[in-house]
Amino acid sequence: GRNEQGVEISVSSKDAKCILVIEKEGVFNRLSEERLYDRFPCIMVTGKGFPDLCTRALVKTLHEELDLPVLGLCDMNPYGISVLSVYFCAGDRMGVDGNYRYSVPIEWMGLRPTDFAALHEKHRLPNTVFQALTDLDRKRMDSLTDEMSPYLDEDEKDEVSEEMKYKVELEALYWLGADFLGDWVFNKLQARFE
Repeated sequence: GRNEQGVEISVSSKDAKCILVIEKEGVFNRLSEERLYDRFPCIMVTGKGFPDLCTRALVKTLHEELDLPVLGLCDMNPYGISVLSVYFCAGDRMGVDGNYRYSVPIEWMGLRPTDFAALHEKHRLPNTVFQALTDLDRKRMDSLTDEMSPYLDEDEKDEVSEEMKYKVELEALYWLGADFLGDWVFNKLQARFE
């Protein structure tokens, strides 16, 4: 297809099932080393935290040209969810190229409070993986769960406001073994596409 400036763009993928947007570069690198994309055909992208314009444009182009769903993997904290929400709607403060120009429908795959509760119940993670929510975190949670916030649906807003009592980073899953995070992501992707 052609982009907004009339430039011809050709993107192809043999068998990818989704675009997996990963909040953190370290997690992205680890999943790349484990070759997650060979185990589950996906296109992995990271914005190394809050994405720049080029990363958002890339994800939008891949989404539109390949007609693939976009899934987001982030820390279980308000800022992780905020990173994913920027792909959905960057906001007016992003200037001319912000807001909806490079928006994509992105599903919050995890790490979700319900995921972590199940993992903790089964594996009993050490207390060191739990981080207290700060006042700034609570303000961010309030803005994410506000009725005017466009990213999360009502069930997700309830999950954040009722079940996110602390913060947990994706790297906490390494406590369960070096390959646990990759296996967990693989299983989440498989369950999503059954």
